[in-house]
Amino acid sequence: MERDDWEEIRRTSQQQEAAQKKRYDQCAFYRICAALCAVGFGIAGYHLAFWLDYALAALAAAAFVGLVKWHDRIEDAMAWQRARKETAQAYLDRFGEEWKQTGDPGEEYQSETFPQGKDLDLFGPHSLYQYICMASTPFGRDQLAQWLKEGAPGGEDLAQRQQAVRELAGEREFLLRFQTAARAEQKEKGQAPAQALEGFLQAVRQPGGEKEGLRLLRWALPAVTLAAVALALLGVPRAAGAASLLCGLQLFFALLAYHWNEKQIRPVHRFQQRVAPYRRLAEAVEAMEFQSAELVQLRQTLQGAGDAMKELEALSESASARYNFVAFVLYNGLFLHDFHCMARIQAWRRRYGERLEGWLQALGQMEALISLGTLCHCKAVWCFPQISQSERPFLAAKDIRHPLIGEDKAVGNDFDLCQSICIITGSNMSGKTTFLRTIGVNLTLAYAGGAVAARECAASTMAICTSMRVEDDVSRGISTFYAELLRIKSIIDQSRAGAPMLVLIDEIYRGTNSNDRITGARQTICRLGQPHILTMVTTHDFELCDLEQEPGVRAVNYHFEEQYTEDSICFDYKIKKGRCRTTNAQHLLRLAGIL
Repeated sequence: MERDDWEEIRRTSQQQEAAQKKRYDQCAFYRICAALCAVGFGIAGYHLAFWLDYALAALAAAAFVGLVKWHDRIEDAMAWQRARKETAQAYLDRFGEEWKQTGDPGEEYQSETFPQGKDLDLFGPHSLYQYICMASTPFGRDQLAQWLKEGAPGGEDLAQRQQAVRELAGEREFLLRFQTAARAEQKEKGQAPAQALEGFLQAVRQPGGEKEGLRLLRWALPAVTLAAVALALLGVPRAAGAASLLCGLQLFFALLAYHWNEKQIRPVHRFQQRVAPYRRLAEAVEAMEFQSAELVQLRQTLQGAGDAMKELEALSESASARYNFVAFVLYNGLFLHDFHCMARIQAWRRRYGERLEGWLQALGQMEALISLGTLCHCKAVWCFPQISQSERPFLAAKDIRHPLIGEDKAVGNDFDLCQSICIITGSNMSGKTTFLRTIGVNLTLAYAGGAVAARECAASTMAICTSMRVEDDVSRGISTFYAELLRIKSIIDQSRAGAPMLVLIDEIYRGTNSNDRITGARQTICRLGQPHILTMVTTHDFELCDLEQEPGVRAVNYHFEEQYTEDSICFDYKIKKGRCRTTNAQHLLRLAGIL
């Protein structure tokens, strides 16, 4: 969708929210009036002993109850429009730089065992994950991170996932409805909600059933108690005493089993606020007719989930009553409410407990698929790449851009690589490192099944290995140079398996002297110059460009260049074939006032 489309959705949702707020305030006023009328007519009836006053008091009380329900519906409608507005705003933020302050950075997915995450800005502040992630549930966030980290799946799985992402990108109304429904869950991030979800999942996995004697007790005792209460209201002698005794007995049983019931009811109560978003998500998927195989499978997995979660929603609302003191005494004294809640929880668990986690994971997969299509809604230049299996790796792209750079600043490049080694030279700030990340980030998206920031893109499946943001470790006595050696050694070790690889090395061996750097870099590059590896290396050492002329070394030179004026340097950020012929370090030193 275009930016204007999202702006229109945001504007209309804001107007609808304002209209609902006006109705909300009016309903609140009517509620107060109805409550005052009920109290006033009740007092008048008591003093005047006139039946019409009691009737009007009852009518006002009924109106109050109806207005409370109407008030709740208006509040839900207002919350829906607010969430719809926030969903549209989330996409609008990605047309500019605002997403850097509002998105989910996914820092918890960064790890030392996955250096590509830091090298390519896949996770963390201002990362690819933060830009594309539209997932609101923990299952969706985890699934998206997993797909970005694991690379291309085998067989037809990647093609099916890409078809699913493409189909979802075209389903504007479903996408908007689905993400709006999930906004409430997005507001529940943090340790406590995560623990509530895990506690609930553990509760529904537990085996157990109601004993026959307990079933008889929870039905028979309330029936006798209610009968005694009815007789007491009719004025039957001694019925009031019997009713009081039976109510007290029920409260005694409820208190006796309080902690046992608490273990089962507490997880359901804590999950109460999260049931409605999951129910709406499931209903949105169940209402759709999909074409791609993966979406059809997800929809089949979710069959019945909406009804089950609707039942769970009602159950969780009922369970929450025990945490109100008055309700606890009243409900348990008359109906043995806790025991009925326990029976309903156990029945729900028997019917749906084994399927619940699968439903939540399916909804998470749907969110991850939607996230992989984010570029389709926020970029003018994007495409779905052609990914193929090949023992000889290759990459071909037209107008490929870095997806995290705004389109008013991003510069696209045409690039085609089927040689084993690509040596990239260029001055400082000319775009060498950004270009490596452009390739790595877009291929990460492609292998996850998503759209990429390019007009055309084709590539073979390759494992992406990087050596870019390498840092020292003082606590372990590891210098920057040695840390880079360890990183490159792990890449060489991985290459021995013979599987296709893409190796991205930025400023190779920058942490040592020029003689050792050039000698080590030549040997390393030649070591990586194998048919199953594409190697892209940036360097300031022009001596490495001579590898293009060496027999047996399949290397090609590319470079970035700049233009000079008296007080500035102009970069076009366009990659060109051949070696670089210029340097700008002294010019930069003069501009900084050092020379």
